[in-house]
Amino acid sequence: MAACAPRGAPPVAVPETPPPAAAAPTPQACFAALDAAKAKYERRATQPTREGCSVAEAVMLEQATIPLNRAALMSCPLAAALAAFEQEVVQPAAQRHFGRPVVLLVHYGAYVCKPQTGRPSRLSEHAFGQAIDVGGFELPGRVTISVRQHWGERGPRGAFLREVAQGACRHFNMVLTPKSDAAHSTHLHLDMGRFRRCDA
Repeated sequence: MAACAPRGAPPVAVPETPPPAAAAPTPQACFAALDAAKAKYERRATQPTREGCSVAEAVMLEQATIPLNRAALMSCPLAAALAAFEQEVVQPAAQRHFGRPVVLLVHYGAYVCKPQTGRPSRLSEHAFGQAIDVGGFELPGRVTISVRQHWGERGPRGAFLREVAQGACRHFNMVLTPKSDAAHSTHLHLDMGRFRRCDA
């Protein structure tokens, strides 16, 4: 039986937990979702490295629904989540704050065979193609919205970035932002790993 607070005491605050992300689709459904989103990608066969890094259902993605600044190797579930995130979060937020769409997603990398930050004995979700680091976005006319420069702004760019980070928590299991630590001061880390955290 749960212990009760003394009569008259203020209620105990219950920490908020991020809402559960959608379950990963089957491989067939995942590639179908990418095709439905008109994503530009190539399937890639990858081999595990001696460190244990590998990417299941790997794709080299050039565009989910928004072109990337450069192609990125990642898992199909991450690419599908990115497409849904762009459609349901990024573009509606861009229209609200700027009245025009995002035309480029700027990222710093997806698959990289490396350990977790601060935990050298554990592989990062990047090591499985299950994470991407988003550094910013571009509007028509080469107008940039940078996490590094604009996250803390009071204007529309900062508001847009914070709204996008909050919305990302509906599509990714882990969302790390400049609120998380100094290692994430320049980007939004979005991943499909088994741990849940929403630092929006």
